[in-house]
Amino acid sequence: MLEKRRLHSVFYSLLNKGFLASVFAIALVAVCLLPTHVVHAQLNQSQSTLNATLNSAGLSQTTNDLPTIIGRIINVILGTVGVIFLALLLFSGYQYMTAGGDAEKIKSAMGRIRNAVIGLLIIVFSFAIVNFILSWINGDSNLFGNNTTSGNNGGNLSQWGNSGSLGTGQIIDYHYPEPGQTDVPRNTAIVITFVPAIDPASFVDGWTDGKPMSGSLNELNVGIHPESNKDQNLGKDQATVSVSEDRHTVMIKPADPLGNTQKPTWYEIDLRDGVKNASGTQIFVGNFKNGYTWRFQVSTQIDNTPPRVQSIVPRSGGVYARNIVVQVNFNEPVFPASVAGRFKNGGFQNLQILQSDSGSNEQPINGEFRLSNGYRTVEFMADDDCGVNSCLVKMLCLPAEKTIRGIIKAASLLDNESALAAGSKTGMFNGAVDMAFNSLDGDADGKATGPAGDPAGGMDDWPAATTKNPLAFKTSSQINRDPPFIGKVDPTVKADKIELDKNVDVYWYSHASDVDGVLLASTVGARSFRMFATGPEEKDVNTWWFYSKMKNMDDNGNEATEDSDHVQSMVTIYHRPFIPSGIPVPGQKPEEVNNYYDPYVRHYVMNVYQNCYNPAAYMENGTPHTATSKSNYCNNVESLGTDLGGGNFYCDFIKQP
Repeated sequence: MLEKRRLHSVFYSLLNKGFLASVFAIALVAVCLLPTHVVHAQLNQSQSTLNATLNSAGLSQTTNDLPTIIGRIINVILGTVGVIFLALLLFSGYQYMTAGGDAEKIKSAMGRIRNAVIGLLIIVFSFAIVNFILSWINGDSNLFGNNTTSGNNGGNLSQWGNSGSLGTGQIIDYHYPEPGQTDVPRNTAIVITFVPAIDPASFVDGWTDGKPMSGSLNELNVGIHPESNKDQNLGKDQATVSVSEDRHTVMIKPADPLGNTQKPTWYEIDLRDGVKNASGTQIFVGNFKNGYTWRFQVSTQIDNTPPRVQSIVPRSGGVYARNIVVQVNFNEPVFPASVAGRFKNGGFQNLQILQSDSGSNEQPINGEFRLSNGYRTVEFMADDDCGVNSCLVKMLCLPAEKTIRGIIKAASLLDNESALAAGSKTGMFNGAVDMAFNSLDGDADGKATGPAGDPAGGMDDWPAATTKNPLAFKTSSQINRDPPFIGKVDPTVKADKIELDKNVDVYWYSHASDVDGVLLASTVGARSFRMFATGPEEKDVNTWWFYSKMKNMDDNGNEATEDSDHVQSMVTIYHRPFIPSGIPVPGQKPEEVNNYYDPYVRHYVMNVYQNCYNPAAYMENGTPHTATSKSNYCNNVESLGTDLGGGNFYCDFIKQP
């Protein structure tokens, strides 16, 4: 009993002397005194040096960040030492219990027990301090170690500040990753499409006229950092930037994977007010003068899965009017520079549309490959002007009475160990790649082998020998001028009690068993689909954002594949979560408490025959009508003039609790 008291007195004396508190305080002060930006800069430089050394040695680069590697080494060392102290404690306890009253043995055992207890306590606090420091370095914790990120909450508008310029039709049309997107691979690219053409110098450091529109990141205008540490921005040499030929799309690829392998990390992108359009004028002005900010969550995983073709339009084997547009849909977003470009007797050749007489003497067709629809859909617009459509807008047609065939090339691989494409350092590829720079899987076998004729023996150009529905059809000399129709909307008109995260779906129908109900993806955007937010709680226009994407649907209402027919498209308008409406008191008007949300479809949207939507047209008992006295679902038609052949389509609904 006496010896037990002695042991207790040793333990409590340590506490009274403030030993443990002192250890923790010293470590915490040391962390607080560390200059954050210096620590991160040194870590990023060390990570790059480590990867370069591995590469020179013929080894694959590590997908783990340097803090994770250091943390694992330290934890192994601490764990080993902890086991030694535990064994010492057990041995000393055994010696104490078997001392048989021998004063020397008792004193020796007590000394080792005291030291073992001190050692174990130091190990426990060392584990805590090391994990705290590594989490802080990775940007996952605040000063007290608590995760500072949270999920998307429609009622918390502070997290949506400076986001209203997405969807206005004036500044930003779309970007990837999307606002609030989760489980984004660590090795993703960041891509932004602007409505106006932009000045490349806003994003490419030191760019001037005459230089290639690619280079280092302009860190003055673009901030990329963990949401919990706004000072941990990528430096100019930590990301490669390129601007599309039309200057509307900016592509940013971080040099090293974002986040870490331990837990997901929320990232924030700041586009600052120094961003300018092609004429040198600032684009973030007025309500959006503070720039644009959005957040997304990076997972712990590296994307090594190659992309594949999801579906094509038109379906192979048919004969179609020559104003049909060739449309290729991928199963995931693809990198713009690898699939978008212009062929004019040469030039861009990662995708090709060929013409021939009954399959002989094939020749490439001049035209432009346009990427849209969340960077998942590529459409080929031929250069041949063939008149105007039902809205008096110029149409571009394929050659008449020809056999048309399409090819999508896979990119050459960097090595035979992964799907990573060669050109990953520059962002320039000789075939289609996804946002993680994985080369196309043309035969859909789950592996990337590169293009045909590649020294590595590639077999992933599309279509492959196993493709059931290759892009091959014939054109007629006819022009199809049938417009698309809206079949239904969800939520319905004047609906209420809508869920806060309910997106708006607009279903499009065709006249007959053809593809004129399939939309031209490049017209699905802020110019054609808008959504207004009004009400007592919807006062800050710089928090309300939205964007649109489409899916092609089969006759069973499922997303179309290579093997199914495309009978219609469904457009979804995604948006910031709604704000709940208030509960009216007696005598209060509905508009004083209700928040209203108005989807808005403009006549600019077209189908794959390049015909405009006519908002005065409607379906009745399965029969299409084009009368001007009635609109589809809504009676509020705003005429834009007879020269445009129509107006706009509104469908209002409200959100109530």
